[in-house]
Amino acid sequence: MRTRNDLKERHRRAALSADFAASDPHAMMCGRLNPEPMLTLSLRLISALAVLTAVLAGAQRPPNDAISPASTSTTLVVRDVTVVDVEHARLLRKQTVVIEGSRITALGPTESLRVPTGASIVEGAGRFLAPGFVDMHVRLYTEGDLVTYVTNEVTTVRNMAGDSTHLDFRARAAAGRLVAPRIITAGPVVEASPLRHPDNHAVDDAGAARREIEQQRAAGYDFVKVYNWMAPAVYEAVVTAARQAGLPVAGHVPFEVGLAGALAARQSSIEHLRGYLVELLPPLAAVQPTASFRDRSVAWNNIDPARFGPLAARTAAAGVWNCPTLVFSVHEMSPAAAHARLLSRAEVRHLSLRGLPDRSTERYLAGFTDADYAATQRGLAAQSRLVRELDAAGAGLLVGTDSWLAGFAFADELELLVGAGLSPARVLRMATLDAARFLANRNYGEASRSAVTPIWSSSMPTRSPTSQTPDGYTPSYSTDGCFAAQTSTAS
Repeated sequence: MRTRNDLKERHRRAALSADFAASDPHAMMCGRLNPEPMLTLSLRLISALAVLTAVLAGAQRPPNDAISPASTSTTLVVRDVTVVDVEHARLLRKQTVVIEGSRITALGPTESLRVPTGASIVEGAGRFLAPGFVDMHVRLYTEGDLVTYVTNEVTTVRNMAGDSTHLDFRARAAAGRLVAPRIITAGPVVEASPLRHPDNHAVDDAGAARREIEQQRAAGYDFVKVYNWMAPAVYEAVVTAARQAGLPVAGHVPFEVGLAGALAARQSSIEHLRGYLVELLPPLAAVQPTASFRDRSVAWNNIDPARFGPLAARTAAAGVWNCPTLVFSVHEMSPAAAHARLLSRAEVRHLSLRGLPDRSTERYLAGFTDADYAATQRGLAAQSRLVRELDAAGAGLLVGTDSWLAGFAFADELELLVGAGLSPARVLRMATLDAARFLANRNYGEASRSAVTPIWSSSMPTRSPTSQTPDGYTPSYSTDGCFAAQTSTAS
């Protein structure tokens, strides 16, 4: 598997301060607030994440230099490692973690935790063990995309537009026949006629909505994705049918429904901060949010800041989460010179794209000038302010990318969220534990049937050993991906 040496070197140079939590639990990084090290916190242990995904899930035999060929034990022990506690923003030093099959069964101080006889040992001294990351807004196209997510330590993805290909990916990944992150997938996007994308499905009345949702439930999709165009009565029918079918509803906020309608319906998540712009713009703003994507992009420069707080409070009260995908605007709508630099990034050569993205062929970008792209980037300041207000109000936030730079965009989104004013500790928790809780609490397919950290690739528990448990404790945490390194066998 190809490695991303250039990006890894950036992560290495911005490694965690050894005592980041001793003085300030929110100041996780030393030096500038750069979230890039959050991708691994130490690439020395988890850089071969895809290998252990294969080891624990049985996807394929790891290379000889990763796991000892003499060891056939299903128990894996990481000895004397520093565990990154994302819930409490601290490092747990000199810990040993016991993994039996695909579950973490014990964690405790190395000096006192008993190592099972015959276990394969990974020496973790000088290294960090951290959770896998969850990208909550992706579009999967090829098996190559799956590899680039895993290579970037993204061990769970939420695919926002699905078909039978994604059901096949999900089944093969779950069975260990495909190196891939855990896949949560929507079915075909639902919207009113005429379809804006040929793969979307039309729902023009309540009956069509009920039939579509039943078909998606029967096919085995995990949730329903709604788009921009849908009458309020049809949207209500979609939400009602989906709730009866046990499927969450996520996606855009249909124009006719508006933010108030999406909050009243308790839509599980809103993507790209859709719906907020109409509520934030004064009636006489120079640019109004019409159906034109160009207008809706540049209009963020005309919002009324006094409206942020009340909207954030309403969102928190409704229990609706947001997946801002700030990086989408950066990767899709930067001025020409910046976009050219993006296309020339070293990571691009590792993608499975047949060719580089060509903005001139994208209908939704028709009408954009370079000045419009520049205005869109300036508008990110207002979106960042909204993200801060949502967080301050207690509204749930998720990390998602929706970028053609599959997997590699995750570091950029983390950096943008920290740049928006969230602490690195907060962003790290969003990218791991919060995503797991969101999926578990909202009936996202397998997530609702798993204990504690369903679909979250947890290579660490969410609480630490205590003085009352000198030999550690024995929680049962799911671990679908982790690390790979030289091993030995416990005697």
